Amino acid sequence: MRKIERSENRGKSELGWLSTRFSFSFAEYLNPARMNFGVLRVFNHDTISALSGFPMHHHEQMEIVTIMLDGVLTHTDSMGNRAELRKDEVQVMTAGTGINHGEWNQSPVAQVHLLQIWMYPKERALLPRYEQHRFDESGRKNNFQLLVSGIKKDEALFIHQDATFNRINLASSKEITYTLTNRTCGLFVYVISGAITSDAEKLHAGDSMEVTDEVSISIVADTDSDVLVIEVPRE
Repeated sequence: MRKIERSENRGKSELGWLSTRFSFSFAEYLNPARMNFGVLRVFNHDTISALSGFPMHHHEQMEIVTIMLDGVLTHTDSMGNRAELRKDEVQVMTAGTGINHGEWNQSPVAQVHLLQIWMYPKERALLPRYEQHRFDESGRKNNFQLLVSGIKKDEALFIHQDATFNRINLASSKEITYTLTNRTCGLFVYVISGAITSDAEKLHAGDSMEVTDEVSISIVADTDSDVLVIEVPRE
């Protein structure tokens, strides 16, 4: 079973300093039909203007993944971390029992583009933690590059959930098959850029597809495409 959400149907917020597209209800965007996909609660595509950002704010009981697409974002938090996040870097934060953090674009001219993704954790009352890693673009050329996993392995960042995040840069006309590593999960497919066809379903930049009760899907790049595929526990 497949459910497609087109880019133009996503929630929108334009605050001047921040432009956001929401896949699920968030902040002022409320859509009872779009509350979550399994344990995937938030999927936001943010553009942060120069010399702007989020002041220190609170999170708890959530696994938060940030995928940097462009620009430089300065992160600070109540655990004493201060770090710069750049293109191709991924950040994982366990909010757990509670964490305060802020994110700021200090460039006087350049925008920051990122994906911010929240998942419910497998257990509550976890200790807050922070981790980041750079994933070289060459590692996802026509190949699924593992970014985040519920199993500690290789260079993938760890998340307290039975989920996996894979990113691929698929060249035009190339075809690839994604097979679930956990057959009880669903798949959330998001086209960051380009256009793909998956078993006759065409998706363009900003489109997403939720797949359930299928073990594998095929992806064909209609043009050079950047795609994120997330295995999502359904409950």
